[in-house]
Amino acid sequence: MKILFIFTGGTIGSTQTGNIICTDTGKPNKIISAYANKHGIPFEYDIVEPYTELSENNTGATIKMLVECVKNNLYRGYDGIIVTHGTDSLQYSASAIGYCIGLDTVPVCIVSANVPVENEKSNALDNLHGAIRFIEMSAGRGAFVIYRNSNSDTVQIHRATRLIGAKAYSDEIFSLLGSEYGCFDKDCIFVKNPSYREEEDAISPLDVSVIKETNSSAMLLYSYPGMKYPEIEENVKYIILNSFHSGTVNTKSKEAISFFESAKSKSIPVYVTGVSDGPQYSGSDRFNELGITPIKNISPISAYIKLWLICEAGLSLDDNMDASLSGDKV
Repeated sequence: MKILFIFTGGTIGSTQTGNIICTDTGKPNKIISAYANKHGIPFEYDIVEPYTELSENNTGATIKMLVECVKNNLYRGYDGIIVTHGTDSLQYSASAIGYCIGLDTVPVCIVSANVPVENEKSNALDNLHGAIRFIEMSAGRGAFVIYRNSNSDTVQIHRATRLIGAKAYSDEIFSLLGSEYGCFDKDCIFVKNPSYREEEDAISPLDVSVIKETNSSAMLLYSYPGMKYPEIEENVKYIILNSFHSGTVNTKSKEAISFFESAKSKSIPVYVTGVSDGPQYSGSDRFNELGITPIKNISPISAYIKLWLICEAGLSLDDNMDASLSGDKV
């Protein structure tokens, strides 16, 4: 077995000195050494480092660099690729990798850590071991995130395009609607989630080369009481409004109505994330009238990344946004 490690920094690639955690350019070898001491290394491997950064500092430029590094190595004889990444923006990079490679590739496993590897509370080696075992078993194809939450004995396997945003003050990782791919139990035995389902890719993988450092085409909004809607600038091509937990947004206030009507008059699509199938609250019956399109059963973060890639490539939003890609539809 031969594995490529792509190190990018983040907590798993950092060292704590006093009260400060900083990236450490010598950490890849330290992590490999720590893993070897615990599990041995009965496989071949290579290491590349496209950049070293704390993940909260990531931009479109680093996402592009990472995805291109993954794609350039997919067909070079590796049985799998392991990407180390920080937890703060893990969901965004993981979605981008998934959308740009699709389902039909060797496994690409993204791993992070809650605290640096030398801390006894770190889950870094558990996550790394899960990724290596997953590749060794050929347990899935495409992109995955491998992570053990702090209060759990199991290492969860998540489809990379299904991660939801992190809770405040928490480093835990979850899939949308509990749709994990599977897990490794405390004895490191892989258990596939019997209820996991995914559709085949309905469109081709997307092109990461089109995105720039900043996403000036998107207006990204979050629902909250007393919401002040901003002016829609000329460069905005689409709007993403993240709903309340029940898939609802304000469709009643004069300011909300004025904002939606302004977007509609400018032919700017407004997408609402967080909406599921089934009964809807009464405000949703105004979505069509106000030019609002719900994005159903997809992670809000994945919806943002997917829209970014589709829009920058000049592809049809109507033809591509609702099409399943890299297992994103739950």
